Amino acid sequence: MITDPLIYVRGLHIAATLLACGTAAFLVLAAEPAGTKPRLDFAIVRYQLTVLIWVALGLTVMSGAAWLVLVASDILGVSLADVCLHGGAWVVLFDTRFGLVWCARLVLALLLGVLIHRPAMRSAQLATAATLTALLALVGHAGAAPGLAGDVHLASDIVHLLAAGAWLGGLPAFAWLVWRARRAKSVAWSDFAIRSTHRFSVIGILSVGSLLASGLVNTWFLLSGPRDLVTTDYGRLVAFKIGLFAAMVAIATVNRFYLTPRLPKASALRALQFNSLAEIALGLCVLLFVGMLGTLPPSAHRHVAPEGIPPDAAFVHIHSQEAMADVMINPGRPGKADVTIRVAREDLSLFPAKDVRLALEPPKQGGAHPVEQDAVEQADGRWLVNGVTLTEPGIWTVRVFVRPDHGELIPLDAPIVIER
Repeated sequence: MITDPLIYVRGLHIAATLLACGTAAFLVLAAEPAGTKPRLDFAIVRYQLTVLIWVALGLTVMSGAAWLVLVASDILGVSLADVCLHGGAWVVLFDTRFGLVWCARLVLALLLGVLIHRPAMRSAQLATAATLTALLALVGHAGAAPGLAGDVHLASDIVHLLAAGAWLGGLPAFAWLVWRARRAKSVAWSDFAIRSTHRFSVIGILSVGSLLASGLVNTWFLLSGPRDLVTTDYGRLVAFKIGLFAAMVAIATVNRFYLTPRLPKASALRALQFNSLAEIALGLCVLLFVGMLGTLPPSAHRHVAPEGIPPDAAFVHIHSQEAMADVMINPGRPGKADVTIRVAREDLSLFPAKDVRLALEPPKQGGAHPVEQDAVEQADGRWLVNGVTLTEPGIWTVRVFVRPDHGELIPLDAPIVIER
C-alpha cells in the first residue's frame, strides 16, 4: 500500500495539468478546425470543453497548493499543521526554485482560464498551455542537473511533457466527443467526429514519436544501465511505465488503422470510445508511477548520507554531472558555526580540487548580508570553514565553488534549513 501523500498529490497535479493543457490543445488544433461546418452548433462544443478546462485548472491549483505544503513540511522538518498555521509555505514559496516555479505556473493557470474564453486568441492559448506544462520539468529530476548534459535532459523532459499533454491530456476531450457523436446520431455530429478523429490521430502520431525519443534520452540520464530496470526500485517503476505506454500505443494503433477508417459506423464509434477510456485508465496508472518516480532518486544517482552527523547540524547533499558535495553546518542554527565540505566524484571517491570556496545566502525576506569565505583543506580530504556567522533562521542557499586541478570552476548550490 502506497502511503506517501506526495505521490498522490504529484500524480493528481500532473494529471490535472495535462488535462487542462491537453484539452486546450484538442480544442484549438482538432475540434475547432473540424467544427467549422455550418451544420454543427460548435458553440455547445466550445462551452463544454471550456468547462472541462476550468475544472482541470481548478484541480491544478488546489493540488499545486497541497504539493507546496508537503514540500515545505519536508524542507522545514515540521508537521503539515505547523506549515499551515505558522506560514512555513511562504518561506518555501519565495526562497526556493520550487516556490518560484509554483508562482509562475499559478499565474499561467489563471491566464489560461481567461484566454480560453477568447476564441480569437488561439496562439496565446497554445503558448500559455505549453508553458504551463513545460515548467513542470523544472521541479523534476531534469531541472536539478547542471551543465550541458543537464540542459539536454531538461529539453528532453520538456518535450516529453508537451507530447504527453497533447496526447494523454487530450484523450478525455476526445472520448467525450465520440460519446456525444454516438448520442446525437446525426450526420453533422458524425462528420464532426470523423474530422476531429483524423486531426487528433495526427497529433497522437507526432506525440508518440516524441514520447519515444524523449523517453530514451531521459532513461539514458536516469538509469545507470539496462540492468537497473530489474535490479532497482526506480528502474522497475520505469519498466512498468514503459509496459503501460506500450499498451497505450497498441490501443492507439488499433484506433488509427482499424477503427478510424470504419467511421461513422456505430460499432466503430462504440469501440473507439471504449478504447479511448482504456487509454485514459492506462494513462492514469502511468501518472501514478510518475508521481512515485518523482519521490525516488534515479538509479543513476544513488547517495547515502554519511554517518556521524550531529543531531543539531544542518546537512545537504549537492549533486551535479561534474562533482558532488556533502555540506554540513554545525550547529545548524543562528550564531557561530563550522562548515564541513566533502567534494566527491560520482563513485564517491574524493574529487581532486585546487581550492573550494563557500557562499551562504540568507533568506531573502531577512535582509542579512551573504557570507563568502575560502575553505581550508584538511588531512582527510575534507574542506573546513570555521566561525561562519548565521544571523537568522530560515531557508538559506549554500553555494560551493570547486576549482579542479584542470578545467573550469564547478558551481554547486542547494537550499539548506537553519533551525530556530
